[in-house]
Amino acid sequence: MSPRRTHAYRPLSLRGRAWLTAGAVVLSTAGVVTYATADQPAPADGRGGAEREPTIRTVKLHSESGGRKGLERRTTGRFSAVLVTWDDPEAKAKGTPEVRTRDLESGDWSPWQPLDTEPNQADGAEGERAAARGGTGSLWTGDSDGIEVRVVTADGEEAGGQPAGMDVKLLDPGTDPEGGPEPAAYAADATDPATPPATDQGTVPPTADEPSAPEPTGVSDTPATPEVPATPESPAITQTPPVTSAPPSPTPSPTSTVPAPRPSTVVKPPVITQAEWGASTEYDGTPGYGTKIDAAVVHHTGMDSDNTLSCAQSRARLRSIQQEHFARGYYDIGYNFLVDRCGQIFEGRSGGMDLPVTGAHDVGFNTNTVGISYLGNFESARPSRAALDAIARIVAWKFGMYGIDPTGKVTLTSGSPKGQDGNLVEKGTKITLPRVFGHRDTNATACPGKNLYPKLSRIAALAKTPGISHALPTSDYDRDGITDLVAGVPKANGVRVVPGGVDGPVTAKKATLTQNSPGVPGSSESGDAFGTATAWGDNNGDGYADLVIGSPGEDDTDGHADRGSVTVLYGPGLASGYSYTTTGVTATGAKLGSAVAVGDFNADGKADVFSAGTGKGGNYNVRLRGGATTYGTLTSATGPVAYLDAATGDFNRDGYADVALNYRDTGGTGRVVRFAGSASGLTKAGVISVKGGRSLAVGDFNGNGYDDLVIGQPVAAESGGVSGGQLTMLFGTSSGFTTTGMKVIHQNTASVPGGNESGDALGTSVSAGDYDADGYTDVLAGAPGEDLTRDGANRADAGNALLLKGGSAGLTGSGSVAVSQDTSGVPGSTETGDRLGSAVALADLSGYGRADLTLGADGEDGTDGVLIHVPSGSRGLGFADSVLYSRTTLGTPSDARLGQTLTP
Repeated sequence: MSPRRTHAYRPLSLRGRAWLTAGAVVLSTAGVVTYATADQPAPADGRGGAEREPTIRTVKLHSESGGRKGLERRTTGRFSAVLVTWDDPEAKAKGTPEVRTRDLESGDWSPWQPLDTEPNQADGAEGERAAARGGTGSLWTGDSDGIEVRVVTADGEEAGGQPAGMDVKLLDPGTDPEGGPEPAAYAADATDPATPPATDQGTVPPTADEPSAPEPTGVSDTPATPEVPATPESPAITQTPPVTSAPPSPTPSPTSTVPAPRPSTVVKPPVITQAEWGASTEYDGTPGYGTKIDAAVVHHTGMDSDNTLSCAQSRARLRSIQQEHFARGYYDIGYNFLVDRCGQIFEGRSGGMDLPVTGAHDVGFNTNTVGISYLGNFESARPSRAALDAIARIVAWKFGMYGIDPTGKVTLTSGSPKGQDGNLVEKGTKITLPRVFGHRDTNATACPGKNLYPKLSRIAALAKTPGISHALPTSDYDRDGITDLVAGVPKANGVRVVPGGVDGPVTAKKATLTQNSPGVPGSSESGDAFGTATAWGDNNGDGYADLVIGSPGEDDTDGHADRGSVTVLYGPGLASGYSYTTTGVTATGAKLGSAVAVGDFNADGKADVFSAGTGKGGNYNVRLRGGATTYGTLTSATGPVAYLDAATGDFNRDGYADVALNYRDTGGTGRVVRFAGSASGLTKAGVISVKGGRSLAVGDFNGNGYDDLVIGQPVAAESGGVSGGQLTMLFGTSSGFTTTGMKVIHQNTASVPGGNESGDALGTSVSAGDYDADGYTDVLAGAPGEDLTRDGANRADAGNALLLKGGSAGLTGSGSVAVSQDTSGVPGSTETGDRLGSAVALADLSGYGRADLTLGADGEDGTDGVLIHVPSGSRGLGFADSVLYSRTTLGTPSDARLGQTLTP
């Protein structure tokens, strides 16, 4: 553990309370200081991106006849969230406060949006201070510069008899902190856990950021096929230094009122600290502490507008929630932690994440509980798998400090009177609850929403899994909250990394990586095939996705041609990392890096790397973060296997990442072999009974919490399937894959567009993601051999893709969609040899919670290749907003076959 530092807390200053807002200070009769400001126009530039400090502007509502309150349309300073408050905390608004806001960029006015009353949830002195005013929760509006307010009845009529002192507070969260967070080595984390029990601990990582290179070990399970004797080859590791990080948020030193931090048996998940999301440190008081953590209370923020946020806006939203809570009299933001749909975890209330800080989230039950809020309204939205996993990681880490079983029960005593701000339990009365419970269990509220509340038992079960310390999956290398896209161009020995953005992929910020790029190990040579396979994952545990790149054509310096190599580059810079090659198998022709996958196989909090090669019967290599390596062969054949593809997932829901590897054996039959994760790492479990194909994807297609597998089987001779190709889906269970409920889908399946034709090659590529945000993973599958007719002429191998929906019974043909370049709105037109669907990605590249479609066409424009991006939105697929990225856009060479590989 790194040394502890004392953090000085100070009451909120008058200057800080005003948030740099000019205006008159008015003392109300209750003795509460409020800040009334004149309306301020937007800056001259209005829409500029200059750095801004957080600001609150208070505008009093006008009194009208009959006790009605409102505010006519007016121009204001910039803001992104609003709330309405009033003098009497016991009073309620008669009807519903509603606002309309003007978009800063377009100038358009929004529809009327309701504001829900938000009772005070603080206890003790903080609760008394917060009880000085009543009000609503804050509504995220997006960047705005105009406001209109009314209070109406259910039929839309303005309601009279409103409380005195009504105002609207305009919250400008300012800009994200300059530069954003830096990468962290996590070599000396102030909140690293105590050494976990042996049953939960795999290979111990070294203290240095780069992995060490211990003597390689053979597989712990004897391979089904003996390894071919070979001269032992060292794994030739090349490293470049990482970038170090800023320290995490400090924890106060122990005092008579501040308890000492406790180590946890569970690894701390990556958390975006208050400093990193730009919190104000002008706290209105000092933190209070309990003595332990007894339970976790799960909340949602409860605003429909939070369902419309991109994960890139989550930091700004947190700043506005902190502003809201300051404005309501809280010491700091009320929740201890918050998460978003993308699985980002944010530090909430200050005072020490590893201490039992008393929150302001559940009146009567704030002490000795941890409050975790999920951004969104889950009365309407459905929770994401990533968010549920993130909540479970927080619960497990906090409970691991006190030896608590997340699936157990606890008896709590109410600390506030029944009826106070919705509290359901009389003060001093005991109530027995699950260790992980919802706000509605103790308070008169719908929180955390009808769609999230039933998932609490799953969260508790996940928190109890033996592999709960696993690294959270991520494809976000710059940690802005949005998945990033990788296009491999192995013919040109390179990859293109295109960051996601709120409007989709940001090609202006693309990164070109080759072995000649600064900080990338090795040097580029003809035939290396750098970029044949790529995968994302957090290899060093700093919260940034790291990029793994396979180079199966790499020759070593000892004369072993096509030995292959794997390169790991650390985010966010992608300019430091390491590379390695085969261990313990025949080196010449091994072609390691033909397939790569990333997952935390031993659940030590840092993702590990799986790679495979085609040479001499096929080979695999498992490299744990600490450098320990296991390896083996796939078959006993002396010839090469083909069509490797690998995917990771937790198929038996034990918390450890597993791997599925596809290959075609030397007899021409497709196979899939399963590797199982455990505390000791990844072991070969065996070949499954269902035949393989050429592509794999993993997702929870039936929404039961287990990862399932879909196999793309484009060639009938390899899979025994139909002539035009098919997809086979297998469910995950506690014991691995099962054929019970197995689904086979092709173009003759009911409701699937098109018809099966020999050579369509459906399943050449597959990818999994939730495009309609219904909580079920969907599948995008490429059919690059599909012939299409346009203008009366056949376009052979024009290619298309099929989008298949997940549901409670898994994948289905119902509601499926075909996409080609003849689809209205999709750029270009079908041409012979385009091969649309050569690669596909179904991933949320804008952060709004709906997976977008990215399609490769590696035969477009000769063999230059292109990518096509089709966004997904609340109204469905945005074909009219589709964008084509050519070699000119992405800077790839001619004839490079852009669109051959895509990640994620």
